[in-house]
Amino acid sequence: MERNGCRAETWNQVEVADGFCPERLRDVYFGGKVQLGANQGTVKGSEPIARPCGIRYAALYDCTIGDNCLIVHIGRYMANYDIGDEVVLENVGELYCEDENAFGNGTAVSVINEGGGREVLIYDELTAQSAYIMAMYRQRSRTIRQLERLITRRVAEKTACRGTIGDHSVVANTTSLVNVRIGAYASVRGALQLKNGTVNSSAEAPSVIGSGVTACDFIVAHSARVDTGSLLRHCFVGEGVLIENGFSAEHSLFFANCHCTHGEACAVFAGPYTVSHHRSSLLIAGYFSFFNAGSGANQSNHMYKTGPVHQGIHLRGCKFGSDAYVLLPACTGVFTLVTGRHYNHHDTDHMPFSYLVEEDGESLLIPGINLRSIGTARDVGKWPKRDRRQGVSGDLIHYQMMNPYTAGKILKAIKICEFLMAKYPGVEILGWNRVKIKLPSLRRGLLLYNQALRGYLGALLEALPAERRQSPCALMDPEQYEWVDLSGMLLSRNRLQNLLEELDEQRIDTLDELHRQLRKLYDRYAEDEFQWLWYALSVFLDKPLEKITEEDIEEVIRQGKSDRARLETAVRQDGARDRALMMAVGYGLDFDQEKEADFRAVRGN
Repeated sequence: MERNGCRAETWNQVEVADGFCPERLRDVYFGGKVQLGANQGTVKGSEPIARPCGIRYAALYDCTIGDNCLIVHIGRYMANYDIGDEVVLENVGELYCEDENAFGNGTAVSVINEGGGREVLIYDELTAQSAYIMAMYRQRSRTIRQLERLITRRVAEKTACRGTIGDHSVVANTTSLVNVRIGAYASVRGALQLKNGTVNSSAEAPSVIGSGVTACDFIVAHSARVDTGSLLRHCFVGEGVLIENGFSAEHSLFFANCHCTHGEACAVFAGPYTVSHHRSSLLIAGYFSFFNAGSGANQSNHMYKTGPVHQGIHLRGCKFGSDAYVLLPACTGVFTLVTGRHYNHHDTDHMPFSYLVEEDGESLLIPGINLRSIGTARDVGKWPKRDRRQGVSGDLIHYQMMNPYTAGKILKAIKICEFLMAKYPGVEILGWNRVKIKLPSLRRGLLLYNQALRGYLGALLEALPAERRQSPCALMDPEQYEWVDLSGMLLSRNRLQNLLEELDEQRIDTLDELHRQLRKLYDRYAEDEFQWLWYALSVFLDKPLEKITEEDIEEVIRQGKSDRARLETAVRQDGARDRALMMAVGYGLDFDQEKEADFRAVRGN
């Protein structure tokens, strides 16, 4: 080894395993205690070519190297690291661990409210559901204290004085890795700087950190990818998440299958399937879920009075069109399309499936119109197909468009529409929650809400066996039938309250047990939906349970079929308009007579 230019602070501190070949080391310096594995084989990693194992041009201090690794060109040094088997480290500027470190675990991320107050402590197995509880239930101080206690315990388990790089990982052309733990089968190629973080990875769910990435105080979950110049500070990147093309994020959480490129996020809780594709888009100080941001979408959380303390809540399925702007605080109802600029702090939570548009400088709401949109149908159909997660998934997701949560919003919308029509019978445009609604739009919205709800209830009743069509003897408190969207997972408020009380009383005493209990509730969705059905039917028919007859049920089933058919026809017609020949502008560019053929070839049928 010395003939090959190797040197050691003390040679008797260097230990080698059976199968070690000294000829495969060149120009290596050893400091402190170093353990070297067998190196007579070849290593391929995730590359197309297998190369001979060995170590060349590196300085190792207090390191353990597994079997059949290739370590080449470590610029400064590698210190306090345990390297797994068949790992490739090539052209790495520096790689070391300082003192005790939790590798991003326990980092406080200030989401939703940039001024603080909704901090989430991140950890390796963080899920959208546990993060939602910590961010949204700050009024439950015992719950928050117990969660913080459990997370602190988990952080202590993750704390170590040595970093690790898991088996079969590749770290190449990377400038600096400081206090970073990398899981098995991970790929880190071309990153600029990773500091105080974890890249979780496994054979079933490998993760990738790509070129030009800078990240500090972070955790990357399994099967995630951060690439092409992205910048992360105090962030959690969840399962199947893709962040690329210079996207910048600070104090933000991204859960299952988010896809963010080019733009910027600050103090964002991005629930499942949050998408931002455009360079000029900003997501700030808000909660988003199944969300899509158009180019130039923007929000403001700073009114230059008490600081950046305002927040935006944009519920499941919202979309912002190009150049949409919202002055926070604001709350946007489920499956609502927002276009134009809105300054009046709207709250449309109880008017779901709507359009919120700008007209003459005012926020105009068109209730229920998104129920007949091909865009809504397309979104609901595409989400399950775009699940990039591999292996076991921690984030729990219900995809159904109509469910007790969204249908519960519709129940409230029906009551509000009826109230407004009775209160303002002759008014052409009326005001509600700082938006304007035209009376014809209100009437049409009421019709669409009734059709959607009756169609959903009819489908549930029709699917029930005859023996289960007997309603319960009595209903509980109506509040017990409220449902919540726990960042992708749907459950009754009653179930959630029971879970939180178990946390408060420390009957749930580990994070693993919390995750197990959440999964049990997730699996009870169908059973709880059946219980909710009878409550909703009683409210919709305005009848006590004991007075609902078999004839009532049959009538809801019959009308529900008709309502579903009408809505499906409306959706098809909306899709047909988008494929009408008038939309073939620019097709058949060189042969006018082939315009339609070209259009159909590209757009399909």
